[in-house]
Amino acid sequence: MTSTTRGDFRFFTAALAAAAAIVLIAGCGGAPPDQPPVDAEPEAAAPPQPVLMDAEVAAKAGDFDAAILIIREILSGNTDDIEALRLLARVQAAGGDRYGSAGTWEIVAYLDPYDSDAAYEVGTSMARKGNWEEVRTRMISLDAAGKADARHYLLAGQADLELGYRMEAEKYLLKAGDLELAQSLLGKLYYNRGDIDNAEDAFLMALDINGSNYTANLHMGYIRYHERKYRGAIRYYTAAHRAEPSDPMACLSLAAAFEKSGDRASAIEYYRKGLGLEGIAASERKKVYTTTARLLLESGQTDEIEKLASAGVREFSKAGGLYFYWGEALLKQGRKSEAKEKYKMAATDTQWKDPALKRFHSIR
Repeated sequence: MTSTTRGDFRFFTAALAAAAAIVLIAGCGGAPPDQPPVDAEPEAAAPPQPVLMDAEVAAKAGDFDAAILIIREILSGNTDDIEALRLLARVQAAGGDRYGSAGTWEIVAYLDPYDSDAAYEVGTSMARKGNWEEVRTRMISLDAAGKADARHYLLAGQADLELGYRMEAEKYLLKAGDLELAQSLLGKLYYNRGDIDNAEDAFLMALDINGSNYTANLHMGYIRYHERKYRGAIRYYTAAHRAEPSDPMACLSLAAAFEKSGDRASAIEYYRKGLGLEGIAASERKKVYTTTARLLLESGQTDEIEKLASAGVREFSKAGGLYFYWGEALLKQGRKSEAKEKYKMAATDTQWKDPALKRFHSIR
């Protein structure tokens, strides 16, 4: 082999080695991909945490269940979140869950005994149960801490009235200011004490706030009636009767005022209406029957007396007044023998014995 040939062979060998190295390097890198690589999926973002504003928006829209779910999720992370608990109590009440709301307010009051809303709500719940001693203790404690407002003073005044602490009740009711119930309770306190001027002032203030206040109207009727201002009494009694149509007190008081004013027809109407109401003491019912029978007689409604008296004696078999006026009605109708029988029955009642026997012996 010539020197030229040897040189060509060395060149060829070096070129072959270089090519092999290129192939080897390419093999280590792998074949190029058919498609570009896909980036890895990003991690999902965490859902936003609920906030009280979301619950407030739901509650304002009337979706109380959604609001409660949001609040409970908030509370799952912090059971002592007072603002969340306060909102929960209000939403529960708005949704009609009074029992649940009361329980939530209890929790708020435990966490913060001087939370004014919780103190009031818990006190109101205790008042409904008649636990007046505890109501009084809580409200006085709140007052001593300088945290009480008119609502708490009203509860304290109510508790004192229920417990018989009249002077202290007056103090707290005065501090309650111009709350309607505080003024009507003050009026009753003064009225029962005989302080009519202050009673009238308080009742009129209550009526300025709410012209339909039953207690204020009823007692203003009493005041005008005893002043013999019967038209004024009728006006107040009428308002009281409208406010509480099922309560016999205003109805019968209205009847009595009509009677005193000379309006027999209206008096009879309301006495009869009163007899149809529940809650009248037996002694009072007996008087109402007798008075109505007398007014019917004075109005010439003798047929109506018989109907009324028949019903009355089924309740009060010895009601001399009913038998007496029944006899009077029969006598006016010319039914003398029947009238004498009724007078005889009337005479068995010691209160009516003398007038009944006098009428009996006058019949010829």
